[in-house]
Amino acid sequence: MNLKNALITAIRSLRRNKMRSMLTSIGIIIGVSSVILMIGLGSSARIEVKDKVTNFGENGISLETKPGGKLFTYNDVANITKDIFEIKYLTPVCYRSEKSNLLRFRNSLTHAVVWGVNNDFFEIKGRSVATGRAFTDEDINTYAKVAIIGETVKKNLFGRQNPIGEHILLNDVPLKIIGIANRAGRAFSGRDFDNIVIIPYTTTNVRFFGRRFVYNELLLATKDDSMINSAEKKLVSYFRQMHNLRSDAEDDFFINTSKQKLKMTEDIMTALSFLLAGIASISLFVGGVGIMNIMLVSVTERTREIGIRMAIGAKKKDVLVQFLIESVTLTSVGGSVGIALGLIMYLIIVIALKWTFVFSFVAVLLSFCFSTAVGVFFGYYPAKKASNLKPIEALKFE
Repeated sequence: MNLKNALITAIRSLRRNKMRSMLTSIGIIIGVSSVILMIGLGSSARIEVKDKVTNFGENGISLETKPGGKLFTYNDVANITKDIFEIKYLTPVCYRSEKSNLLRFRNSLTHAVVWGVNNDFFEIKGRSVATGRAFTDEDINTYAKVAIIGETVKKNLFGRQNPIGEHILLNDVPLKIIGIANRAGRAFSGRDFDNIVIIPYTTTNVRFFGRRFVYNELLLATKDDSMINSAEKKLVSYFRQMHNLRSDAEDDFFINTSKQKLKMTEDIMTALSFLLAGIASISLFVGGVGIMNIMLVSVTERTREIGIRMAIGAKKKDVLVQFLIESVTLTSVGGSVGIALGLIMYLIIVIALKWTFVFSFVAVLLSFCFSTAVGVFFGYYPAKKASNLKPIEALKFE
């Protein structure tokens, strides 16, 4: 029996039991579609997480004092800007969490994160002022009571009204709205990057922290991402020297870079992708067990048929190939349907979440090959059992 005839015979046999064949394939369909869906969502999530992490600053470096550590000073800012060649942008940061800030405009109230920074903040974070203007040097130097707000704050306080030129109260401190920041979206944690009020760091330091020339945090960005490691070493060396730390003493500040955050994110997402794909692959194994079970039943039901075939000249190899093809056909068709179903589900989910759709030909090919391999692996034993039947005993079987 050649392969063409074996395939035709296998398809005819499967068509005689359409419902059973369809139900048998469900395990494979679910398994393959789950693998496609999980791999796709993992790829899309990796892109989304990377985009959210780069909100930290594509070439960003953050410095934050440890509890009990020395604060950063105005002189530190001046020295770093002058002496560390790799640094392109630098802003002191006076940060206040959302719950600490009550915003009021007439009868509207809301809470928002407050960033006390300079204009370099927008360059570091990859953001911009969509409407209105950024800070001027005069705003910074005169402790001006001006603010740039995010879209969420605008919506909560002003609705559709243009807020430029209006005054709001931030914990009873009046601020004039001079600009609206561009949209940045949400983090996976649900944090809203647009629920912010951006104020000159000098104003924030004086009005809300009661100090002038010291800061808890600095935010920096290098001229190029290849300079991050060099800049990090120079910053650590500078502050250890300025803070008079002994060689065996720990840093009294935290330093983080965008590369570190991205690497950590990549490691987490890679582990999650493998975990999700592994969990989905269990469905393929369960589907394979179902295939083996049905093929064993089929061998029992068709024992006389096998006996007749062998009596008129069919060899063991022919019977083995026939049943293997039936098994592989079941899993291949199920795999194809599973791939289509998985891609459709993946597309629907990414559209709903507004994520990036990532088509992976390799994932599709591997899923199909794996489903075919499941058919060969779990179909071999029933096929071997069928081929080993003795013609005389098979013909006597009732």
